[in-house]
Amino acid sequence: MPRKTVTIEFPAAGIVRRWGVAADRRASPYPAVYGTNCRLEDSLTNRLRGGSFTGIAAGVKASPVYRDRALTMDGNAVGVSRQGDHADFALSADISDTMRPSLLQLSQADEVGGDVVALVPHKDASLLCFTSGETWVQVGDPTTGAMRNVSREVGIIGASAWCKDHDTVYFLSSRGLYSVGADGSGLAAVSEDKIPEDLTGVVDSACVLDYQHSDRGVYITRSSGVSWFYDTARQGFWPYTLTSTDSHVLLGPFLLGERYARGRVLNLHGVIAAGSDDVAWRLVKGDTAEEAADNGKAAILASLAATSYASYVSAEGNWSAGRAHRAYPRTSAIWCCLWLHSAGDWAFEEIIMTSTLSGFWR
Repeated sequence: MPRKTVTIEFPAAGIVRRWGVAADRRASPYPAVYGTNCRLEDSLTNRLRGGSFTGIAAGVKASPVYRDRALTMDGNAVGVSRQGDHADFALSADISDTMRPSLLQLSQADEVGGDVVALVPHKDASLLCFTSGETWVQVGDPTTGAMRNVSREVGIIGASAWCKDHDTVYFLSSRGLYSVGADGSGLAAVSEDKIPEDLTGVVDSACVLDYQHSDRGVYITRSSGVSWFYDTARQGFWPYTLTSTDSHVLLGPFLLGERYARGRVLNLHGVIAAGSDDVAWRLVKGDTAEEAADNGKAAILASLAATSYASYVSAEGNWSAGRAHRAYPRTSAIWCCLWLHSAGDWAFEEIIMTSTLSGFWR
């Protein structure tokens, strides 16, 4: 019987929900089916080879200050203090006093603005302002500048659900993760094409976004449920949780034989990076690519919930660091996924999987 050998690299594209699960695994970068506490930049040496990582707990934003004016939010009004005196909010009729306190609304002249949710000052140049369903920008000083609408459809979910990377602001809307220039230009959907169902319709006023220059990415920390790391350099999304240090990643699905015939895994040759903790490997199979992926995700969810996943796993073993390892699972299926799991820090080099045809699919 002819044999097929596949070199399995880490899924550099991150978690992707919209692409077909039977995509060509030889393409690079390819996505992961599911995972948590894993990403392309490993936690051992920060190399781009894949492995475990630990998310961060981002803090809430400080009270905003713009052009040496303190800002407050009260319903649909933005209170603006006297320039240079952050305690003075007393309104004045003297319009010649350009340093005077004032009030802003996120609206045009003939409108009543919506309730203000978040304010994002940028240097002394602009102030992004958000309701739950709209985005506005104040250019220049609140007493002499101009308010402009950026979007009447996209707003923000919470007061701290934003972060800045130089002149770019990332924020979480009920429609997903967005980016926009600090001056209100270039509003763009970021998560829509990859994980729309995971970040759409989020209701979490305590959600916090934080940009880490050392990691080159955005941490989206949820008050409950799954949090996400967005790799801005490679546009990849990686889920993480602050309640567990265990890491999981589901590789594949892989076609073992041909589309008309079953295949059998003859061996797996795993190479785990030096200095890694032990990594458990498990094969999860299915008659279709979707079934293998669904079974693998269900197995990981069962593991995270501390319930049995044995019914999903057809073969398993452990790899330790420092040398190459070969396993002989003899698993027979049309499609399979490879689930890697560890309770410690680890990094990935490669896995070589050899399979052979094993009878027609009936």
